[in-house]
Amino acid sequence: MLMIAPMTPEHTHEFADIWIPWLESMGRVAEAEDLAIMADPATYYRASGGEAFLARIGEDTVGAVAVKGLGPSGFEFCKLVVTESARGSGAGRALVQQCLDFAGTQGGPALYLQSFKALDVALGLYERMGFVDAPAPPGMNVLARTQIIMAKPV
Repeated sequence: MLMIAPMTPEHTHEFADIWIPWLESMGRVAEAEDLAIMADPATYYRASGGEAFLARIGEDTVGAVAVKGLGPSGFEFCKLVVTESARGSGAGRALVQQCLDFAGTQGGPALYLQSFKALDVALGLYERMGFVDAPAPPGMNVLARTQIIMAKPV
């Protein structure tokens, strides 16, 4: 059964263990900010008013995502990844929904994301969930690899 919960200290390494290899498999390189964040994602995202979540099936971590606070602009979900073995299980949708729920309970007003066009399956999911193209909001650090920014009111 798929379970999503905030990251705990004993699982800190699991975010980087699945996210960095995935990024490299997409022909992208982790930027300095990425590497600093992956050292302790929960602490980094909680400091902004956000959270880091892991998706687990049984004892296995099959996905991860983080929500970053952007101040009055709302929140940004970052670094969504689902392991290859769990793709098609609904883990990606559940992780995005967790981010929407979190941003909504924290007062929104919107949830943003940054992505790149090679992620056509993910972009389709975001569109089906109501995200639309948007400009970068105040407070968002737009990464060099970003090709698209999307948002959804919460």
